[in-house]
Amino acid sequence: MKETIFELEDQVEQHRAVKLHNNQLINELESSVMKLEEQKSDLERQLKTLTKQIKEETEEWRRFQADLQTAVVVANDIKCEAQQELRTVKRKLLEEEEKNARLQKELGDLQGHSSSMVSVS
Repeated sequence: MKETIFELEDQVEQHRAVKLHNNQLINELESSVMKLEEQKSDLERQLKTLTKQIKEETEEWRRFQADLQTAVVVANDIKCEAQQELRTVKRKLLEEEEKNARLQKELGDLQGHSSSMVSVS
C-alpha cells in the first residue's frame, strides 16, 4: 500500500510539474497573442495611414497633371499667337522694305532728274 501511495504521490508531483509547465506555456502563448494583436493593430493603423497618404498623393498628382495640361495648352496658344504675330510683323517688314526700296528708287530718280536739270540750266 505504501508503494501505491508513493507511486500516486509521484504521479501527482509529475502531474503538478506538467500542469505548471503547461500553465507557463499558456501564459507565454497568451502574452505572444497579445503582442501579435498589438502589432496587428499597429500595422492596421500604418496601413490606413499609408492608404490615405497614397490617396492624397494620387489626387495631388492628378491635379498636377491637370495643371500641367492647362499650362501646355496656354503655352501652345501663346506660341500660336506669337507665330501669327511674327508672320504679321515679317509681312509688314517686307512691305516696308519694298516701300523703302521704291522710295529710294524714286529719290534716286528725282536726284538724277534734279542733277540733269541743274546741268541743263
